[in-house]
Amino acid sequence: MWMLGTTGNLCLGARQQRTGHAGLVLFAFLACFSQSANGQANETKRRITVKDTIEMTEFADRGYFLGGAPESPVAIFSPDGKQFLVRLKKGDVERNAVKYWLLLFRSSEVFRSPRGQVLVEMSSSSNREAIGQVRWLDNRTVAFLGEDVGTTPQVYRADVFTKRAVQLTHHPTAVVSYDISRDGQEIVYEAAPRPRQVLRTQEVRRNGVAITSQTVDELLNDGVERDDPRINRELFVQRLMKKAQRVPSSDFLTEYLPLEMSPDGRFVVLAVYASGIRDAWKQYEDKVLHPYIVEQRKPGTLSNVQQYMLVDVRQGTVVPLVDAPKAWPDGAIAWSEDGRSVLVSGTYLPLDSPDPLEQGERRKHPFVIEVDVPSRRIHPITGQRLSISHWDAQKRRVTLEPGYGAAGGPSQMFEKVHEEWQSIPLIGEGKGDGPGIEVSLEEDRNVPPRIFVKEQSSGRKSLLLDLNPQFRDFALANVETVRWKAADGHEVIGGLYFPPDYRPGQRYPLVIQTHGYDEDRFSVNGPWNSAFAAQPLAAQGIMVLQVGDSTEPGEDRKYVNTPAEGPRRMAAFEGAIDELDRRALINKDRVGIIGFSRTAFHVAFTLTHSHYRFRAAVLADGFDGGYMSYLLWKTADYEGVNGSKPIGPGLNVWFENCPGFHVDRITAPVRLEYYGPLSFLAGWEWFSLLSLQNKSVDSVWIPRGTHLLVKPWERMTSQQGNVDWFQNWLAPASHGTR
Repeated sequence: MWMLGTTGNLCLGARQQRTGHAGLVLFAFLACFSQSANGQANETKRRITVKDTIEMTEFADRGYFLGGAPESPVAIFSPDGKQFLVRLKKGDVERNAVKYWLLLFRSSEVFRSPRGQVLVEMSSSSNREAIGQVRWLDNRTVAFLGEDVGTTPQVYRADVFTKRAVQLTHHPTAVVSYDISRDGQEIVYEAAPRPRQVLRTQEVRRNGVAITSQTVDELLNDGVERDDPRINRELFVQRLMKKAQRVPSSDFLTEYLPLEMSPDGRFVVLAVYASGIRDAWKQYEDKVLHPYIVEQRKPGTLSNVQQYMLVDVRQGTVVPLVDAPKAWPDGAIAWSEDGRSVLVSGTYLPLDSPDPLEQGERRKHPFVIEVDVPSRRIHPITGQRLSISHWDAQKRRVTLEPGYGAAGGPSQMFEKVHEEWQSIPLIGEGKGDGPGIEVSLEEDRNVPPRIFVKEQSSGRKSLLLDLNPQFRDFALANVETVRWKAADGHEVIGGLYFPPDYRPGQRYPLVIQTHGYDEDRFSVNGPWNSAFAAQPLAAQGIMVLQVGDSTEPGEDRKYVNTPAEGPRRMAAFEGAIDELDRRALINKDRVGIIGFSRTAFHVAFTLTHSHYRFRAAVLADGFDGGYMSYLLWKTADYEGVNGSKPIGPGLNVWFENCPGFHVDRITAPVRLEYYGPLSFLAGWEWFSLLSLQNKSVDSVWIPRGTHLLVKPWERMTSQQGNVDWFQNWLAPASHGTR
């Protein structure tokens, strides 16, 4: 590790209702008594550390890891419902690996002897899942994507009786996503491309490089294999025991978008980032998508516009499933039993309707639809903002849940009757668990995740797995859901972590964590494991506020990629500080803040535009809206948040809005974190300008990290580094009243 000193340090490393005065007094007394009692009880318990959070056992689902709804059910049932699998994982700090395992349960035994058998166990030393995308082929065979330490991820098949796993693909690079036909004979998969040498060729030595549409990353990461989901993937189809054939595609493929093969292996539907954007798409009114639809791009460069595509496995061709863009969220795919039609959610419809009213609806919002294959005739199911959560192919019933930005509410069910889709009363929960059994993951802001089984006929419920019984020995922060008025008047929701030894009347230092809050999740660190470390920070006597969104669903979406995005988020932070100060909970002079990913911009804007003064800050692997980053990785986001292009008169607008032009206003020590090859360039503007002013700045580059950190050592560098950072800058006079 190379250190340049304290200044300019560059590290290369690794709800409360008003019930009258008497009621408020009683509420306050009970709250203080409870917090005080908890504090005394916690004195005999151990404080949780970052290492503890890395080595906790977790439900291993990619959607869950990403902070959203799980991509697969907690229990993955066999077709006959007599067995099910639960996928778990935990980090190993000593080995710098993450262990995954599949537990096999017999449905008939879960109330008598709920002990699962380990079917498969693998450990990953990369940023990928060691076991992923698990699916049953029949009642004794399971397919999955797997890798072990030192191997390349491939598709495997395991027998639940013999416990023997067989490798089905032998691709020279990592297989990152796949699906398989019901008979196991056809496989479709996406794989990482071979590293491509750009500079070290005889042609370049002789004539140099003609720079056209290449990105900085492509030019400088010459011939280096990169474990990065932002790199375009290659698509292959493979008949079992035969050589895989590549299916050419001009679009950008990634494992983070859905991919589903028809049951007979004849077709595949997948979502891509489209390379070709039609002019007609400019008429769609999606405020988030529109800037990316209209932005000027060089031919062959990546867009931020998604689309569903149809792959003909026999012909090896890819064509649009729907001639329209896909909304970013709510994407899901479900095939009919015979493979002749497919359901997709979150897609817009083509603007070819002769009815002006219908065309207006198609411009406004995405739909859930059924598409006949291969004619691609469209049958709309609903235009409500819903996403597919369960599909009963035999009964032709689909369960839809509220989508992103939609008002909360129950799921809805639709059934195809006489070739027409009709809304019907919700029958059960449509989860498709085994016969008479439901398996659920239960948790909330103060209760660690546990897995339960429930008998549907009697309602009898039993604990199947306590994932982390050791948590009973930890002094954990109590998390309270709070609401407050932002400085501009809108209401915000968040979660407040009280230090385990909280004492009423004391004012604590505060760290504001950003990027969302879900009171139904036990977020030991925050929304993700990059940068955030809520419980370990609270264990050091620091109060932590996890800032969520506006209490008005979808309202914040209106401000994304506009010059109002930064001020709106800044107002939420300022209002939070005022509210916690009013409640005499924090020392207003000792406030720190963390921005990660998109919220790095929100924090950067706040540090340079707010009259509030922060004692310390972290900007981690994020979009900063800055001039240098714009020149390196130009997207519509930079022009959106700053109000124009930084050319001519537009430059004056940038001078007002862009955080990078106002780093002279910063008084807080700033820690910069960047993950992945060349990512440090995104923070070079801030690092250089703060260093030139002799202001305290540390920059930490984790060259092989991914945006959401996975490897234990890299998580320790980020999360423990931030705990130490805030302890150093906030700890003096951290307790005691002002």
